[in-house]
Amino acid sequence: MKALIVDDDVFVRKCLLKMLPWEELGFSQVLEATDGTSALKTALKTAPDLLISDVKMPGLSGLQLAEKLRASMVDIYIIILSEYSDFEFVHKALKIDVQDYILKPITKERLGEITEKIREMTVQLERRKTYAALRDDGEVLRRMVRQMLSTEDIQACKDAFEEMALNRIRTEDVKPFCVAFLRELYAQTGALTYKKQELEALSRDAMAACSAMKTISDVLVLVQEQCRACMELCAHQTVRTAGYVEWIDEYIEKHYSEPDLSVSSISERLHLSAVYTGTLYKQHKGISIISRINEVRLRHAEELLTDVNENVRSISQRVGYVTPDYFSRLFSSVHGLSPSQYRTMMLHEKKAED
Repeated sequence: MKALIVDDDVFVRKCLLKMLPWEELGFSQVLEATDGTSALKTALKTAPDLLISDVKMPGLSGLQLAEKLRASMVDIYIIILSEYSDFEFVHKALKIDVQDYILKPITKERLGEITEKIREMTVQLERRKTYAALRDDGEVLRRMVRQMLSTEDIQACKDAFEEMALNRIRTEDVKPFCVAFLRELYAQTGALTYKKQELEALSRDAMAACSAMKTISDVLVLVQEQCRACMELCAHQTVRTAGYVEWIDEYIEKHYSEPDLSVSSISERLHLSAVYTGTLYKQHKGISIISRINEVRLRHAEELLTDVNENVRSISQRVGYVTPDYFSRLFSSVHGLSPSQYRTMMLHEKKAED
């Protein structure tokens, strides 16, 4: 982090520079400026996380500097130093969202006060960065929800959310975090349940309730209720998920030669919807069911192509492709060779080995 100290009194600047535990507070760079005008240029160039500025200075005053920086640097933390406790100064400072207003002179007690203010600022900054990472990446949310749905451990997911909401992000970020969490919860639940209309109603009501909530405790209760409700919608299907995926792989291996093998035919045997079956498989295997069918068929076709007594048309039909041209195009797209070229290459390799 970076800090900028602005004061036309060199004694004040050096006192703050040397007497505050900057390294302990997490600052790698502390800059100085003698007036508001030069401070503005430095700040716009270096983007400090913290500004400590006197009020009365040549050129721009501390409040004018703070106002200009706040317009372009929303997250900068601002501490104003002043010899004046006049209400008008304090009111102006609050109006431009100055976090702290500390009276001079800079005594040992004042230095301690400033240190604690900066320490609080670094905690808030870290919480802001944590939420920004959650918002921009989302993998933490996906992991939390996926673990809950796969293990049916509602309490663990609720506890993880509570730890994040109470200790790792700012209070003002809790509701946006709740919305992001619930959206991920509903998305993953939607891939695991047939009860789409119930899920839509649940989602609609919860989002409306979240927007009206005023306390963090209310948000925490809502999250726990929604985790439980989504788990009930899944109706223990997640426990059988691994079994479903394994069954699909075994079924494809046994029935790859059947021309009508498809997502629909597989889902009918499982008594699941085609969309759910396809989503379930892809979530766990990373590829679609159709890709797996083609993969198995082409693997068997490779074995059959080593038999010179069987033509390509016959092999195409034996592995489940009704149209030889489609089989040839698909085979070529995977191997970079037509079935006939592949056969020739394999025969040459076999002769070379002999």
